[in-house]
Amino acid sequence: LVAGIAFYLYENTRVAPPANKKTVSALPPAPTSKPSIFLSVDKPKDEEVFRKKIISISGKTAPDAIVVVLTNNDEQVLTPTSNGDFSTTSTIEDGHNLIEITAISQSGENTSVLRVITYSTEEF
Repeated sequence: LVAGIAFYLYENTRVAPPANKKTVSALPPAPTSKPSIFLSVDKPKDEEVFRKKIISISGKTAPDAIVVVLTNNDEQVLTPTSNGDFSTTSTIEDGHNLIEITAISQSGENTSVLRVITYSTEEF
């Protein structure tokens, strides 16, 4: 009888682990600010192999942005067209080349895309 009472008290005072409860917030989530700058690069594709030394670099960004193109041996500052398109050409070196394209908004925000390309005349 004493063991039964002890077991009953034990079961009633034991703390069960909390169930998976979801908390619902009464406040809406804080709005996140949408970045004012974007950048998409159409050419060149990452890890592309070229057989010509002069390549085309093009893409799209905000029309009021400034685009900076850095290569192994060149630096160019471009102004996009009224719809945000930009393009230029650049001469690349033998072997691997790094191309960094950066769009900078008037507010100072920036975003960059890095491309690794290769110049080679070998047949694959």
